[in-house]
Amino acid sequence: MENVEYLETIDSMVFEEMFQQYVPIIYKMESRYLIRDFEHDDWLQEGRIALNSALRSYRTDRGTTFGLYYKMILENRIRSLLRRQQAKKRLAQQQAVSIEKVGSETFSEYFHYHQQLEESLSISELLLKGEITLSQLETYALYYYIRGEEPFEIAKRLGETEKAIRNALNRTKNKIKKELAAELS
Repeated sequence: MENVEYLETIDSMVFEEMFQQYVPIIYKMESRYLIRDFEHDDWLQEGRIALNSALRSYRTDRGTTFGLYYKMILENRIRSLLRRQQAKKRLAQQQAVSIEKVGSETFSEYFHYHQQLEESLSISELLLKGEITLSQLETYALYYYIRGEEPFEIAKRLGETEKAIRNALNRTKNKIKKELAAELS
């Protein structure tokens, strides 16, 4: 029981030293299992979590070494992550729908979005080429608006009235519409 109390009072420096002893186990697990979107740092983090868990629950009277116990805890964590990953994969497969079964009308939203994406790319191209002439205020207002700021925030930032910013954005929108219409004809 003394050993248990000692393990529960380990400070961060001792913890890190202990962790370094068990890093090879983590490397072995990393080479053995493939977890989608898991980077090396994620493996190290899981190793630390498992070490903390092992330190809190290890009992010397169970007849196993701490290293083996730690490996078991880590492997159980990794297997749980793999089970979750597989469950998400199965869920996606269960929710999949065949286009033939539901018809293309169901996907009209997607196609509409696709059209908006093409328009956005065309607008970006026009602006990058400099084919649309914008005043300095229009340029700054558009820049901050695209970054997600509201007109009142842009007005504060640029020291203008909100009405001036809204007008600048409307002029910009009209210039873009005019240029897109000219491009289509």
